[in-house]
Amino acid sequence: MDVADVTRFLAQTTPFSQQGTALQTELAHAISVYYFRAGEQVNAGDGRLLIVRTGLFTRMGAQQQLLEKLQEGDFYGYQPLPSGERLTCEEDGLVYWLAAEPFARARQHYPELDHFFRHLAARTLHQHSLPDEGYFTLKVGDLVRPHKIVIAPDQTVQQAAQLMSERRVSSLLVERDGILLGIITDRDLRSRILAHGLPASTLIAEAMTQQPKTIERDAYLFEALQQMGQWRVHHLPVLSQGRVDGMITVTDLVRAQQEHPVYLMTDIHRQPDLAHLIEASEQTLKLAHILGRQGVPAHEASHILATVADGLTQRLIELALAELGPAPCSFSWLVFGSFARRDQGLNADQDNGLLLAAPPVGEVGRYFAALARYVCDGLARCGLPYCSGNIMATNPDLCLDQAGWLARFHGWIHTPTPQALLNATVFFDLRMVAGSGELFEGLHRQMLAEARAQPLFLLHLAQSALERTAPLGLFRHFILERDGQQQKGLDLKVRGISVITDLVRVYALASGVAEVNTRQRLQRLVQEGGMDSTQSRNLCDAFDLLAQLRWEHHLACQDKMATEGEGQVSNHLDPATLSGLQRHQLKDCFMVINEGQSLLKYRFCRGL
Repeated sequence: MDVADVTRFLAQTTPFSQQGTALQTELAHAISVYYFRAGEQVNAGDGRLLIVRTGLFTRMGAQQQLLEKLQEGDFYGYQPLPSGERLTCEEDGLVYWLAAEPFARARQHYPELDHFFRHLAARTLHQHSLPDEGYFTLKVGDLVRPHKIVIAPDQTVQQAAQLMSERRVSSLLVERDGILLGIITDRDLRSRILAHGLPASTLIAEAMTQQPKTIERDAYLFEALQQMGQWRVHHLPVLSQGRVDGMITVTDLVRAQQEHPVYLMTDIHRQPDLAHLIEASEQTLKLAHILGRQGVPAHEASHILATVADGLTQRLIELALAELGPAPCSFSWLVFGSFARRDQGLNADQDNGLLLAAPPVGEVGRYFAALARYVCDGLARCGLPYCSGNIMATNPDLCLDQAGWLARFHGWIHTPTPQALLNATVFFDLRMVAGSGELFEGLHRQMLAEARAQPLFLLHLAQSALERTAPLGLFRHFILERDGQQQKGLDLKVRGISVITDLVRVYALASGVAEVNTRQRLQRLVQEGGMDSTQSRNLCDAFDLLAQLRWEHHLACQDKMATEGEGQVSNHLDPATLSGLQRHQLKDCFMVINEGQSLLKYRFCRGL
């Protein structure tokens, strides 16, 4: 074992990186190196600390639920292991074993080290004591059967019933030559065959549900539940890279989790009117605090709450259509900014618009003005405030057909004034919540192509992303600013999260990346060769920490408002309220931002 190599690794790994070279060297001498092959089980639980050096390891609970995937720099064994838990090597790798005695001694003499591992232990405890967290961590692919069950459209419904009975399933995929044609369910057999007295020789093609709704394999379970509620279906074919992998059913979800607040998303789509929808939406704040108590990471919590907001919007649109009558043309309801990226804070307001298949004039204009008013008013009554900047579908400038939207994007791209660049930070992050996917994809595709083809626009956008700097001065001192209440602190959004979002957006537009979520953009940029993996990983880690600090601060603000009846949810954080380790980590984040801006300037602004 190369002690110097182990020491260097510890010096780059939180929390040891903040403890000085003396401790790093001492611990390096107490470490043993072990190699594991894929499929091997790792025996732990004797007080030693496992540190993953290379490879991938899977941590499973007693109920066979996936708890965590461990990779380079992750830890295991820092607390007594719950009964039935196991750790298995998924990809060949090396681990460092730190002996129990020096690990315990280090925690005793270094309080910040102990605080770090106590925090990890608390999150681990939540994973075992609150199994319902699985909806937020498990993905659809985790529940899909390894072998899909398929039947051909020219077989009979009797053969379908026999196959369902043999395989003990409630539905079958209907395919020909690997192409999904539909699904056949036990409900289809009852309602379309038995109820009408049709013979058992009826072909499946005559009884199946054609063009079924589908879901991606890497979607979270809560997204599957939300879609089932929205479309009122109990079966969703699962896709992976455009191919059908299998089926997930509502029974699968119920078996995976019983009684979870995420059922709020299903309840939303069942509400018969606005009054009941408003009542159901009151559970959103409760859900946020449940997520906080469970230790759900900020990026996952924001994704969940954005999905709830999507559900509210979708149901409001359905209620509006029921009241106003059928829409005169197809449309797409759009969200912009943080809700499009699914990284909004608890103080976010509405940012939405409408894309129409016809010009918004005459009856078309009047209809969608009424629909926009109904939905935006409904969102406000459901707890999502109006946008102070009037970025809402009720604004005629944001209720346009494709030609109108393309003209706006064209103007911003070819005439990059300060206001145009400000608009780019909002409108170039867009996502469809309801309506015509084809209509939206056409607009999004053309916008991305035009932005990518204009290097002058990208240069100005990069310069704009360099205007806001991280609040870090000489000798790594925080630069504090006063908020509206004249309290000194750090604006985690303006000086941190938004800076990373802005610079990643430039890279994404330059590479034609369609994703709008910052973390997904970083992953795609590496795949497309638009950013190296080290920079992507550093920016993602910094973004996650800043988002986590803001999330915890927002929850604390809401608790204070509830108990003291005053205050507001703010992005302004006093660093004195953080632990020493957190302050070190925050400074590291700001250093990553500085480095990221330097690389952005070098790539897009050279020669200026």
